[in-house]
Amino acid sequence: MRAVSTPAQRLRRREQRETTRREILAAAERFLRENPHRELSVEAVMAQTGLTRTAFYRHFDDGTALILRLLADIGKELYAVAPNWGSRASDDPLAAPEALGRIVDFFVRHGPLVRAISEAAASDEQIEIAYRALLESFIEKTTEVLDHRVQTSQLELPDAAAVARALNLMNQGYLLHEFGGERQGDPAVALATLETIWLRVAGPGAGG
Repeated sequence: MRAVSTPAQRLRRREQRETTRREILAAAERFLRENPHRELSVEAVMAQTGLTRTAFYRHFDDGTALILRLLADIGKELYAVAPNWGSRASDDPLAAPEALGRIVDFFVRHGPLVRAISEAAASDEQIEIAYRALLESFIEKTTEVLDHRVQTSQLELPDAAAVARALNLMNQGYLLHEFGGERQGDPAVALATLETIWLRVAGPGAGG
């Protein structure tokens, strides 16, 4: 007769599975911080854990699933470091130095990983869709803020959605250039640069 596991045993197994999953994710993140995505493989990741390929496939279907989980994790953190992004249009949160400062700090800490994920998105449709969705969510929030300022005659723009897209793509490209590789830029200079651009485009008194 098959023994029935106790709640404590089931909890322990769940905890063990989660510990193994986090170990694999941490190993993948370390690898991608130091190597291009094209060199990523199950063998390369698992060599850093001491676990087997079988252990990998108990938690992830393939490398795409692994990258998608990493993207989901850093996406949650990105939302957390900018909690008021677009939530109070009248307060101009997009132009607030503290909001931009949190974004710069995020790229200082995670730039190489974000760059690796963006490289993966160029060759994997599933990753591209998820990566674009993350970026689009910030573009939509920015558009809401700019639209509000246009509708209340605080700002004049030819197309709020287009400006929002340009600003967010600029953020991504510029911050990856500064913090996505071995050469690290100056966070203070990066913040001052973004503040200058955002305030001139979307800050009080901008656009006419």
